[in-house]
Amino acid sequence: MARVAEFGVIPVFRDRDGRLAVQPQMIFPSEEDAKRAAQIFAEVLGGAVAFSRVADREAGVTEDGVIIAKYGAMAKPGPASATASRAA
Repeated sequence: MARVAEFGVIPVFRDRDGRLAVQPQMIFPSEEDAKRAAQIFAEVLGGAVAFSRVADREAGVTEDGVIIAKYGAMAKPGPASATASRAA
């Protein structure tokens, strides 16, 4: 098994009406890179979530992600904030 840690970001775009639209996830080489990218996406798009997860690339299996940081609109408490501990 070739289990590796992956770090990623899920950017969230806020449109003119204030609605949030989830964008495709992006993978980064380190936790710091993912957090830095999430901060930038939040400033430009409106919000972002950085996550970590373990993947076995040989088997094609990826474990559930764990949120490591939230920025922008995603960092503000909302109706779904009670369930925010898993990602991608």
